[in-house]
Amino acid sequence: MVQNSEPGKKNFLKPKENTPKHGELFFDFEGEVTEPQSSENGIPFKSKSISVVSSSYLADDQSYFFGKRSAYFSGRRNQIHLSVSGNSLFGTHPDPFTITIPIRLSEQGAGSVILDRTVFVKGKKYGISLELNESKPTLYVNNLLQKSDGRTTSFILESPVKIKRKTWEVISIYFDTLNHRFVLYQNGTETAEYENNEANTLGFGFPENDSTPLVLGKSFYGNLDGFHIHKGEPEVEYTKFEPVRYDDETKIGYMEGNTALSPVLETKYSNSSLTRIHWNVEQPKDTMLELYFRGSNQKFVDSNTNLSWTRIKSLEKELPKNKFKYYQWKLWFRPDPMGKSVPNIQSLSFEYTEQTPPDLPTRFRLESSLTQGKPLCFLWNSNHEKEVQNGGGYIIHYGLTPNRMLGSIFVKKDKTGALTKIDGNEEDSSFKNKRFCITEDTLVNNIYIPEGELAADEFRPLADQVDTSRKEKRGLLFQPGLTYYFRISAYNRYLNEWDSKDQRSPLSPPISFSFPKEVSN
Repeated sequence: MVQNSEPGKKNFLKPKENTPKHGELFFDFEGEVTEPQSSENGIPFKSKSISVVSSSYLADDQSYFFGKRSAYFSGRRNQIHLSVSGNSLFGTHPDPFTITIPIRLSEQGAGSVILDRTVFVKGKKYGISLELNESKPTLYVNNLLQKSDGRTTSFILESPVKIKRKTWEVISIYFDTLNHRFVLYQNGTETAEYENNEANTLGFGFPENDSTPLVLGKSFYGNLDGFHIHKGEPEVEYTKFEPVRYDDETKIGYMEGNTALSPVLETKYSNSSLTRIHWNVEQPKDTMLELYFRGSNQKFVDSNTNLSWTRIKSLEKELPKNKFKYYQWKLWFRPDPMGKSVPNIQSLSFEYTEQTPPDLPTRFRLESSLTQGKPLCFLWNSNHEKEVQNGGGYIIHYGLTPNRMLGSIFVKKDKTGALTKIDGNEEDSSFKNKRFCITEDTLVNNIYIPEGELAADEFRPLADQVDTSRKEKRGLLFQPGLTYYFRISAYNRYLNEWDSKDQRSPLSPPISFSFPKEVSN
């Protein structure tokens, strides 16, 4: 997957182009200008018998064919000199081989020398030169065909098809040295051919002990990228993208496509809900583009295989219902069956509703009619959030200083003796007078919580989220002669101690109560 950008245009995502599977040499110009490197995808193209002697070009990260940048050449000032002496493909009896050059022609490049390896011996010119004549690719092969009487002969491959300006096009040259057949291709289509079947033609080869460099971009105006040389004929009919394939043995067709994966993204609050998806796409005929989504309140990594993906069928309807704080998207692109065009995405965004925590409860206070030996009762105003009123509740915190809470009260026993949440709906309570009273039994029930069972994942009341360890929870009983400070917080129905702790309000300002102490002596 690559992200392309061009001057004056926004970035966009599309599948990566085809890359050669093997070769003597491959330059995608991802390395330093002084030493162009082979592709960063790890293909071991660089031949020990082909080396860079000198290199001068401008790195262009705005237009490229492979990788993330190409090489820009501006006439004779920019060239790459390659030493090929010692390489069998440029020797006296080479095996069949192919040279391929993706080019992007500028306004000045109608007459250019793209590739050259020529030498004069006793006034006679030997070698190859790929040139553009009025934007038409022309290959000059000088005195490389050997005759039985010791003579050499030349030929020219001249294409009738002009190279378009400011668009990437690929020129491939196939040297079939065994059958004396030479073919020029443009974007995978044969545009010129020369075949020599004369009986006195012995072979094809470069002069012996020729140390002349192979010059790339000798007199060229424009961009080059993905220059490569490899043995044999062109690997497949040239397609810019992956074409559909068919296995005659298994009778199965397949087309892998490409995938783009976002990083794991994060919302501010847990339990967010996906509401709509926006994208701006171009999808040519017979291409495919699929969008997948996954999310969870628990943090996950890219390599997670347990969290399943959901295919998005509509950008507005039937969206995934799961709540999330962390989410990730995945795109699958597939070219048309001929590999000529692909879909691309200019923009992609997600709308979601965040589940904000409740406001802190207001007017938290002690009941005015407290008497010694009676329960300690609290009053407060009901929270307005429906997530608190329907499945949520309240927690009363207490401690020995205003800012350090040592215990919490969040469950009570109902009439059947089962643990349930604190909702403030006690006897004599109202909307503006939510009420709850604390006794020593209440403290014990909250300090020693028996083992329980979790409810469904979507709604888990806090009373069901009990420790399964049966260990004592942090807390303390009220002691005479001490002042205790109390604060209250509200939580909504999504509060979960494992992955949704943010679904609780801040704590209210503290209130205090002092328990009297009887002194006998």
